Amino acid sequence: MVSRDMDTKVISRRRSLLKPELSTLKVDSRETRKNSLSGEGKRSNNSETNSIRKVKKCVKLNVNGEDENVVKRKHKERKTLDQRENRKKSESFSRNKVEYKKNMGEERLLKKKKKRGIRLDPHDTSNKRLDDGLTSKDNNKEKQEDSAKEKTVEMSKNAQFRAICPSPSILSFVEDNLLGRRRDIQIKRAGYNIELSAPLDNIPFSTNSERERIEEPVFRNKLEFFAAAKVSSSFPPVDLPEIAFAGRSNVGKSSLLNALTRQWGVVRTSDKPGLTQTINFFKLGPKMCMVDLPGYGFAYAKEEVKEAWEELVKEYVSTRLGLKRVCLLIDTKWGMKQRDHELIDLMERAQTKYQIILTKTDTVFPIDVARRAMQIEESLKSNKSVVQPVVMVSSKSGAGIRSLRTVLAKIARFVKP
Repeated sequence: MVSRDMDTKVISRRRSLLKPELSTLKVDSRETRKNSLSGEGKRSNNSETNSIRKVKKCVKLNVNGEDENVVKRKHKERKTLDQRENRKKSESFSRNKVEYKKNMGEERLLKKKKKRGIRLDPHDTSNKRLDDGLTSKDNNKEKQEDSAKEKTVEMSKNAQFRAICPSPSILSFVEDNLLGRRRDIQIKRAGYNIELSAPLDNIPFSTNSERERIEEPVFRNKLEFFAAAKVSSSFPPVDLPEIAFAGRSNVGKSSLLNALTRQWGVVRTSDKPGLTQTINFFKLGPKMCMVDLPGYGFAYAKEEVKEAWEELVKEYVSTRLGLKRVCLLIDTKWGMKQRDHELIDLMERAQTKYQIILTKTDTVFPIDVARRAMQIEESLKSNKSVVQPVVMVSSKSGAGIRSLRTVLAKIARFVKP
């Protein structure tokens, strides 16, 4: 019994201690409920107000939305129409401007054409002309006829060149030496090393990675410069047979000398016409002397200087005793010009032996190379001092260089057997 009373007392005490805490918890829970209810109310009120506002807005849009869209569309349409009108106006303005200029130009021309000389009295017995306009018209007609004739002549020359049928020997020479513009694959299939400079100046299907030796022993000698002459009195004495290389400026004389001896850089070369302004003498060992003559025609030099060296070339070609042959170089693309014919006439009168060499064959097609060679051979048939056949070479690709060496080696003292 005593224990039960003690338990009840303890429980009562505990309850008394817990009552204030429970009361505070109840108060807090009530307050939280009130707050939550108030918040929900506020939220509901806010949501109601927002929905009202949205509805009002929607009402406004529903009431005025169609009108606004229509207005916007109309505004855009007006803008596009205005832009189109402005474009049309600008185009029409530019057209009118152009037409106005054309009309003004035509009016000026008409005014110029209508201008006539002084109208004189027809009863005047003097020798003065009655109307200047008639004579000017006649002169214009004559000029037009002359220009038309010149055009027909030019066209006929081109047509004549295209109509040339080369001989089988020339065609075979062109194909055997791979002259003309060729692809690398064609040169490679023929057995030449493309990696070498001037690959066609070599023996085909050679197993050696480097270039083979020159077949003609004359051209294996070292090319040495030993004299230059600006005046005929400074020509060196004649000790060896001389071969001169003549031609127009920038036709490839110096490049050909280097290619023949495979000693590039001994003879100066340049893309600028008129670099060689003196007669340069080169020894090719104890057997031959090669002479580089200044070019004639267009060159970057004064007219007085050009005339002086052209006269020097003529004097050398016509009076030099040791001169065995003149190699007259002709550009394959352009053919023979008036200055070339003048030099040929001079050599014919002086009875100097000369041979035509076509250079830069790699710039044209093979058939055109053959046509040019045939054209020159036909034009020089009647000449007595010319040495046939026409030799075709290319210093760049090396085509025809070997055949030219064999031709020139015969002039040396010791001919290859």
